[in-house]
Amino acid sequence: MAARIFHRGPDSGGKFQLPHIALAIRRLSIIDLQTGDQPLSNEAGDITLVFNGEIYNYRELCQGLLDRGHYFKTHSDGEAIIHLYEEQGPDCLRELNGMFAIALWDDRAQRLLLARDRAGEKPLYYWRDGETLVFGSEIKALLEYPGISRAIDPVALTQYFFYGHFPSPRSVYADIKKLPAAHRMVVEGGNISIDAYWRPEEYLRPPWKLPVTPRQERDLVEELAVHLRQAAESRLVSDVPLGVFLSGGVDSSTIVAIMSELSPGNVNSFSVNFPEKTFNEEPYSTLVAKRFQTQHHVLNADKATMYQALMMLTEYLDEPVADPAVIPTYMISRFAREHIKVALSGEGSDELFGGYPTYMGARLAEYYLKLPGWVRRQFFGRLQRFLPVSSTAVPKGLFLRRFLSHAEKNPAERHHIWFGMFSPTELDQLFSPDWAGPQPPTSEIYSPLDRVLEGARFDETVSEMLYLDFRLYLQDNLLVKVDRASMACSLEMRTPFLDHRLIEFAEGLPSELKVHGFQLKYLLKKAVERWLPREIVYRQKRGFSVPIASWMRNELRPLLDETLNEDKLWQQGMFNVAFVRRLLNEHWSGKVDNRKALWTLFSFQLWYDRWGK
Repeated sequence: MAARIFHRGPDSGGKFQLPHIALAIRRLSIIDLQTGDQPLSNEAGDITLVFNGEIYNYRELCQGLLDRGHYFKTHSDGEAIIHLYEEQGPDCLRELNGMFAIALWDDRAQRLLLARDRAGEKPLYYWRDGETLVFGSEIKALLEYPGISRAIDPVALTQYFFYGHFPSPRSVYADIKKLPAAHRMVVEGGNISIDAYWRPEEYLRPPWKLPVTPRQERDLVEELAVHLRQAAESRLVSDVPLGVFLSGGVDSSTIVAIMSELSPGNVNSFSVNFPEKTFNEEPYSTLVAKRFQTQHHVLNADKATMYQALMMLTEYLDEPVADPAVIPTYMISRFAREHIKVALSGEGSDELFGGYPTYMGARLAEYYLKLPGWVRRQFFGRLQRFLPVSSTAVPKGLFLRRFLSHAEKNPAERHHIWFGMFSPTELDQLFSPDWAGPQPPTSEIYSPLDRVLEGARFDETVSEMLYLDFRLYLQDNLLVKVDRASMACSLEMRTPFLDHRLIEFAEGLPSELKVHGFQLKYLLKKAVERWLPREIVYRQKRGFSVPIASWMRNELRPLLDETLNEDKLWQQGMFNVAFVRRLLNEHWSGKVDNRKALWTLFSFQLWYDRWGK
């Protein structure tokens, strides 16, 4: 099992074994290169730990533990977890500031503790059958254990084609589950209990008295700037070279600015240069790199190198990933690994501070729904027929068509239809009538929303959308993409915006300070004006992606046609072959932009051909 995830830790490996438990680790050495190999244990040898990730406040924790009489055998961050556990048991997780997947065996209590970090940066999958529990950082490790079924979870699959990812706790396999972010599993006395040790909804404040006063806003701007600096600085602790992924957007540029302030002239930055103008952010990243005098490295990407990366990724992605940005993430990770071992990136900012155009869509929908029904039907209904088909990075016609088609739905459902891959109507046509999944397929797609929203209260619609994206899209899509793509290259990724102190601050803000009118990331941009040029702070958001719409019509068309071959799909028996062919023909003709649906299907089929059989 450990050998199967060698790429996650090529520097060393270790194992701990008793008749009834075995722990194994592959280590990527970042902190304490000499004495930090795992498993780690306490002085008595009756508590044993393996973990993936980093504890950023370990120095402060270790000092307190030393003051209280604990003895340390290493200088590693992981040993702090063991001694904290000695004092607090499973509640020790609340003291950790970091990203982690933990497995700790307490021989005295005959207790196993499994846990994930608050945002879900590090993965943890598990399988149980009777008295056997198997767990690991990636599914491919679990599949090495004899007897684990590869049967696909049909409910999870319908959710994948709607969301573009597998909402926790489901995985693509029916018998393999994910431990959700901010959760712990305790196995003791033959019983398994799973609970949350941290809940972001607890930091949602009661409704603010709006509008926020100028004095309140200034104070919040200053508080946010302090949080940003603390979060970035804490993630620079390393005994190996590190750098930053720089897109030239406000998030990554902020990290570069803070890193450059803390270590002037000693920052390695990395970016991707695409030949397609609407996807290329290199002019902005170059501007930032020159402003802060970073050692800037640029990867020139073309469709041939993207194709090569796509084929290599099929070996690492043991679950389908419908986000095409996994390709450039893998490419830049592989490129950066030639120079560094740790990279910082800006994930989490959009979900915490309001960075997606769909949040403006939520605001627009409130105005739109105030119009008389006949105006919506006559004028806007006809408008849809004239919206352009585009291959650009921001397909305005596609977004507007989805907005007009679904604006009247429940806000949470509407948001995910706008953001999602297959619309509910398309999803009900996608599967074969003989498929053994939910009937209709859409009957189970909204259950993750109910799970995530339970117990949460919001001041208005935008706050609800932000919270959903943090709990679903960020955890089960973006962070999965970043972890798999970077760790495939043995590169550690750190995300300052996911410092839990910054998350808790952001959750308590009114949505007015995130999406202010139709301005995205209002408060964040106010806070970073001190560091960044205005043309960076207030540039249009573009997103890190690849030109899949045109790619699927041209260079990728033969592979797309082969992968979604009619005879193969017919024998597979899962999909409505005529409907899939219609999606292909519409897209190839240029009449309809089916990029999202087709890429989701293509990604699944590439996975199925490699892993699903």
